Amino acid sequence: MTGTTRGGIEPVRRLKVADSVAEQLELMITRGDYAPGDKLPPERVLAEQFAVGRSSMREAIRVVEANGLLRTDHGVGVFVVSNTRRAPDLSELLVLDEFTVPELFEVRITLERDAAGLAAQRITPDEAAELQGIIAAMADPGLSDAAFVGLDADLHRAIARVTKNRLLIKLYSTIEPLFVDYSHQVVGLPGRRDGAHSGHCAIVEAVVGRRVRDARTAAVRHIRDVERDIVAHLEHSAPAGRSAASGS
Repeated sequence: MTGTTRGGIEPVRRLKVADSVAEQLELMITRGDYAPGDKLPPERVLAEQFAVGRSSMREAIRVVEANGLLRTDHGVGVFVVSNTRRAPDLSELLVLDEFTVPELFEVRITLERDAAGLAAQRITPDEAAELQGIIAAMADPGLSDAAFVGLDADLHRAIARVTKNRLLIKLYSTIEPLFVDYSHQVVGLPGRRDGAHSGHCAIVEAVVGRRVRDARTAAVRHIRDVERDIVAHLEHSAPAGRSAASGS
């Protein structure tokens, strides 16, 4: 396999290079170019085949691994373990790296509520056009889940930039990787994309309209709605006698 491709690799077209690579790599696995048990070529070779940097290739592999199709054995290689995405289980939806998901949501509410309010005070016409452009791109029903998550991160990052507060922007950048990893896990839940898009539209409408209170309220409601959807999924998925809300 080294130095060659299977099935052809398309040029990267998405806004997020790693998300586009992840999407194509998943397609190659699901259509059988790589079968369960196969070892992928080295990261360097894959990066050359996809014509992307090694950091983008590494991030793409992490995304596909998070979706349950790959396993990384450090010092050995990356192996295909499934040709279908797996639904996230209870433990994965409650813990992210060394942090709990409730911890992530507590920080997001505080940070994004204030970011939306400040953005509504400070937004310029060019910045308003940027936010509206991202929202328009996210409305495309043919958008892949990976691309939707990439645009989701773009939107929240853009709102942080609109605040003109360098410390707030830096704080957001520290939690963005956790936000993106978690979003990849839950974006496939029933109704999650539609719910997220509705919340994003409300935030952007308020920020662009310079309605500070409405922007703060919309940001909090958006995050609370995400929590509600996740809890509902956990309650439905939890075995009898096990409380999803308690995580035990």
